[in-house]
Amino acid sequence: MSESAFINILIAEDNDVTRDMMSGVLRAQGYNVLGAVDGESAIKVVEDHDVDLALVDINMAPTGGFEFVKYVVAKGLKIPVVIVTGDDSADLLIEASSLGVAKVIQKPVEPPRLIQTVHRILKRQGLNPAPLAVESHQTRYSPEELMDQTIELAAENARHGRGGPYAALVATKDGQILGIGANGRAVRVDPTAHAEVTAIRKTAEKLGREDLSECVLYCSSQPTRVGEALIASVGIGQVYFGLSHEDTGQIKAHKQAAQPEYHQLCHDHAMQMFKTAKARAA
Repeated sequence: MSESAFINILIAEDNDVTRDMMSGVLRAQGYNVLGAVDGESAIKVVEDHDVDLALVDINMAPTGGFEFVKYVVAKGLKIPVVIVTGDDSADLLIEASSLGVAKVIQKPVEPPRLIQTVHRILKRQGLNPAPLAVESHQTRYSPEELMDQTIELAAENARHGRGGPYAALVATKDGQILGIGANGRAVRVDPTAHAEVTAIRKTAEKLGREDLSECVLYCSSQPTRVGEALIASVGIGQVYFGLSHEDTGQIKAHKQAAQPEYHQLCHDHAMQMFKTAKARAA
């Protein structure tokens, strides 16, 4: 079958793992994917092929994503562009809007969100999404592939100064991604914004339940104490991590952490309140 029989999607991304992940998700949906590693090579792709949609990272070297978008605008090409970035600054959103970018989606990109974005934009362009795009197909990855993605997400998080080289991913036992998280303590005042906490929170919200005993957690580094408590609470039984506390130098911080004192007060009052609230809930 010729290339023209497919919907062609360009992915311009200089991170090999991220590009391969996005390509695999879209190819599994029935799309033809064309790859590029920077803005210049992306321009070459649209010169040589009919491209229906472009997914473009901003921070590529030597030529970035906005240079590609400016080329598309200058040539009058009717190619909707989706910016994929770890930058959520107002300046970026303003520039993207001024250039007519169709959508800005934040990294890390979760497969369902990627498929949904592509599906909506293609329909808006009057194109019929690939048949598989309307099905509940999920790409499956090996444990090694999931860990590679987690490590790359951690590197991306550090590159954008959002909270250091820490990321986590929750998947099913057969390798379907359910939730992704990265450390966000540098961009918000939230002592619980650990990577594994964010990934678990997103997964629980997606599944609509707190029991994640059938899930597997992948972390770029060994989970924090906060993360360990949550992992036990939701019942996750398998955890893979890339670096230990000793590797990252966090073991000393753990050993030196002050231990809180616990005291029970107002037992009768608390017990009465608990019984009343429980009765109302029943």
